[in-house]
Amino acid sequence: MTLPRCNAVFTSLICAALFFTFLPRSTGFVPESGSIREDDILRTLPQIEVVQGSFKPNATLVATLVDFDIPSELAHSVARLVQPVFDVRGFRSGNAFTLEKDTDGNLRAFEYKISDDKILEVQRGAEAYEAKVSSLDLESRETTITSEITPAQNSLYAALAKEDRQAVQLAEKVASIFAWDVDFNTGLHPDDRIRIVVPALYHEGQFVKWGDIQAAELLNAGKTYRAFRYEGSYYDTKGNALKRALLASPLPFNPRITSGFSRRRMHPILGTSRPHLAVDYGAPTGTPVQAVAKGIVTFAGWDAGYGNLVQIKHSRGLTTGYAHLSRIAAGVRVGRAIDQGAGVGSVGQTGLATGPHLHFMMTKDGKAINPRTMQSEPPIPIDSKLLPLFLAHISPMEAKLGIAGYTALKK
Repeated sequence: MTLPRCNAVFTSLICAALFFTFLPRSTGFVPESGSIREDDILRTLPQIEVVQGSFKPNATLVATLVDFDIPSELAHSVARLVQPVFDVRGFRSGNAFTLEKDTDGNLRAFEYKISDDKILEVQRGAEAYEAKVSSLDLESRETTITSEITPAQNSLYAALAKEDRQAVQLAEKVASIFAWDVDFNTGLHPDDRIRIVVPALYHEGQFVKWGDIQAAELLNAGKTYRAFRYEGSYYDTKGNALKRALLASPLPFNPRITSGFSRRRMHPILGTSRPHLAVDYGAPTGTPVQAVAKGIVTFAGWDAGYGNLVQIKHSRGLTTGYAHLSRIAAGVRVGRAIDQGAGVGSVGQTGLATGPHLHFMMTKDGKAINPRTMQSEPPIPIDSKLLPLFLAHISPMEAKLGIAGYTALKK
């Protein structure tokens, strides 16, 4: 990213050079020994250096500035100036920055990329430095994407990877919309189809990120699910809210179930037949685990064969348990409230486990139940007063999600 102040400085240098180049011809002045020459003027002007880099792991703003020969006292002053507008603890390893300085170490400007669309700017003004966080002006281009699950592309991410523009982010957006109806870990099948209408956001002609999905359709196992964004939430074609009390899965993405709910199963370590009143999700160590419903943490710690275990009490006599975690998420403590979709920890193989997986348990009124057969409560309809406005809002989107659209695209 180029700094606008650099262009101004270089323009000034060019103007000064041109002025002294043409001065003798226009005034008849002939330089003599001891006269001021063009190259003398240029040598006295500040020499500007622009460097681009990225934050190193565990590096602070002060340390980063000092590494580029900014005096320590000035670096600390800049950090104190930045703190009110951006927490200096928020600098992330790998995030890019651009620094403009004089060759004597005098800082002129500093820019840091906070996120895809936010920039921290430090500029030297006439009397003092100024710091602010700016948002990029993003151009929105509505995009319709159609994809299909195949034997070779058997996951949501793989099906959307052809976009080659933050496919993981796009897959997460789709999964979060239908998370109450479809378990994307195991519920996708060949010939399932996905169609979404989503704004692609650009800055100066370069793709930056995907916006919020405005409409989506999923054909899964012969059933059609549709979602439309309205006032920050998603609803089906009848105005029923998609968000409900229970997510379909504790893992956003996962390729398989390694062991299902059973009253009688041979234990892989103990070698004895015993109940397996849970569902095991095989996943790599470190895979995020999420709470399927909001509730209160009743246990978070080590529990013998379960290893690292988190248990949560929900409403209507429901409890869930997440075992064999490699780590328990920070802030997950007994008595703490936890939101639906919030992280409880990461997949691991602590306790009695032959490999990394999540041992997911569920009880209803104290009795173990199969999580995969647990049905959530009926969806909540939109306010009847808003229904006509909602239906008018989604009408153009419904046309874009028509089944005929798939046929046309596949020919």
